[in-house]
Amino acid sequence: MPPNRPRTIKDVAAWAQVSTATVSRVINHAGNVRPHTADRVANALEALGYVPNAWARAMATDGSDLVGLIVPDILNPFFAAIYSGLNETAKSRGLAVWMVDSGDNSEQERQMLHMLGGYRARGIAITPAHPAANLRAIERIGVPICLVDRRLAKNLWDMVLIDNVTGSRQVAQIFVAAGHQRIAIIAGPQNSTPGLERLSGFRDALEKEGLSMPPEYIKIGDFRLNSGYALGQELLALDRPPTAIFSCNNLMTMGLLQAIHAHPAHSLGKTVAVVGFDDIPISTLTDPPLTVVSRPMREMGVQAARLIMARMESPAKPLETVVLGPQLIIRGSEKNPGLLRWI
Repeated sequence: MPPNRPRTIKDVAAWAQVSTATVSRVINHAGNVRPHTADRVANALEALGYVPNAWARAMATDGSDLVGLIVPDILNPFFAAIYSGLNETAKSRGLAVWMVDSGDNSEQERQMLHMLGGYRARGIAITPAHPAANLRAIERIGVPICLVDRRLAKNLWDMVLIDNVTGSRQVAQIFVAAGHQRIAIIAGPQNSTPGLERLSGFRDALEKEGLSMPPEYIKIGDFRLNSGYALGQELLALDRPPTAIFSCNNLMTMGLLQAIHAHPAHSLGKTVAVVGFDDIPISTLTDPPLTVVSRPMREMGVQAARLIMARMESPAKPLETVVLGPQLIIRGSEKNPGLLRWI
């Protein structure tokens, strides 16, 4: 046989001098094979480097050993942490996780759903693209679905969410406690759960303290680094720039910090305070270190895997929503004596 051709079950059967049915029983641990015959097949599998065709196996059974994870931005470390928790938990059940990127685009998301369905995925965790145009496609996929971080209009699936409102209120409260009055926000898209809830929680908390944000202090980004940079530049260029800025996700926070660093008249902790939603690797390296609302990102993946596997076992069980609490980590970037000259 050609040396680079993938080995088939027929090759293994010929090497071991048994039938293909016997090889199949050994591979699938189906029994009814004499021990010495099973040993001969095992030796053939090892000698030939045979790799089972998982896709063909899935077609012949009730599904593959695959769990899908559809995310809107595969470069965002937040989703890498979710993958880590999901994958480790799924591995304990002999399942593998395949993470794919929708680009936060509804059409691309639909293609990913169809692809995972074609590969007979056993379940799918998904952070839906916005606007949520694929409700019907998600309904039709026919496997356990778990929404992660974002809700959809229909309450038809298990969900793992974060208490965005509480986290955002805490940021507003520490800004007010630090004496800030000119407070701005770089929020996420308002057709997404995190974008909407973080802005509403922050604004409501400020209003309860007797403060309001003028329209020019409310910037709507897209949860990506470039929007944090561009909107940060806009805020810093105002005639009366804010003394405190709440950035509503990790990538936009990094963009905002770049904008502050690039501005000749501003610096973190001296002319402007920043608090970010999500802890980021550079949080402890800035001067002052960055105060953040930290999410249990990996635990979100663990919970998503748990919900999917529970749904695989009991398809008719009641829907479950897990809401995890954020943690405010105060490091100093929310206040600085030098800010008093701007108030």
